[in-house]
Amino acid sequence: MKKRLIPMYSILAIAIVLLAAFVPSCGGTTTGTIDVKATLCGIPWQGAVNYTLTPTGGSATNGTAVPTTHSSMTATTWTCAYVSGGPAGAFLNGIQPSASQSLVAGGTITFTFDFELNQDAAIKFVVWSVDGEPQNQQPTMIETMPCHIIDAHFKQWVKGCEGYNVTMNETSVLNIVQTAGPPGVVVYVVDDWCAVNKTPDPQHKVSQVPSFDGVPTEKGKNVTLELGLPTVLDVKTVWNLVKGVNYTKAINWFGISFGMIEPGAHPCVLFELVLPIPAAQYTFTIFTGAEVGIIGDTDVDPENNHDTSAPIQLVVNVPG
Repeated sequence: MKKRLIPMYSILAIAIVLLAAFVPSCGGTTTGTIDVKATLCGIPWQGAVNYTLTPTGGSATNGTAVPTTHSSMTATTWTCAYVSGGPAGAFLNGIQPSASQSLVAGGTITFTFDFELNQDAAIKFVVWSVDGEPQNQQPTMIETMPCHIIDAHFKQWVKGCEGYNVTMNETSVLNIVQTAGPPGVVVYVVDDWCAVNKTPDPQHKVSQVPSFDGVPTEKGKNVTLELGLPTVLDVKTVWNLVKGVNYTKAINWFGISFGMIEPGAHPCVLFELVLPIPAAQYTFTIFTGAEVGIIGDTDVDPENNHDTSAPIQLVVNVPG
């Protein structure tokens, strides 16, 4: 039997084919994948969003919905830009992790549109109280005497993504006019940190600054009321709050005493109302108001950012 000989050139050809099958191409891949997604209040969201993806030195790619996967994208730096769309009643908080990212060959990058629900801060006057005890819902007069504290309660909240943090700038005002009684009533600045507080937690007060007629003042300062002329006492505070929580804001406006100014006569008050002589009746007209504002973000309904109580008569009887 004759042996069959395989020509040398055939063996070489087979070897070349096998090498080509196992040796990677010198060129390799030059593209990657871009995923575009969205969240609303941190939860994945899908729907219509118009956006552009622009490569360095190249033409933009347009997108109209999320989530979307863009394949065979050039390996280079890409910039994602929001154009329009997204969840109803929401705003774009940003693009995560960055609006510009580098895509490597064979890799994947993700742009996520971070949407938040529109924010709406609001505040509402609730009731006057004496020593923390609520008075009638709409009193026309409060009759009291020295040693008591006059305070006011408000309800406030911020609508939006529940559980998200928000920073608030707040101004609370007390307008006081002495209408009867001996002259010489003094308002003394106490500015106890606990005089303006909120419940429930979580909340954190950042700063507190009292004022006379809009001019910031300090502990120990005082003004004398003039009969028939209004004096505006106010306090500006900054708070870190949580959206979706209904807070009660309590303001201990002033304690009432007579005779000499005694610092610390009443705990947790902004001011001390010091009456000059005993055996007299003093009458004041007072009303209070508060205003809130979101720091660093847009409020969709600023009309409900402030509220004011109706004026009431405060009668203080000083025993002899």
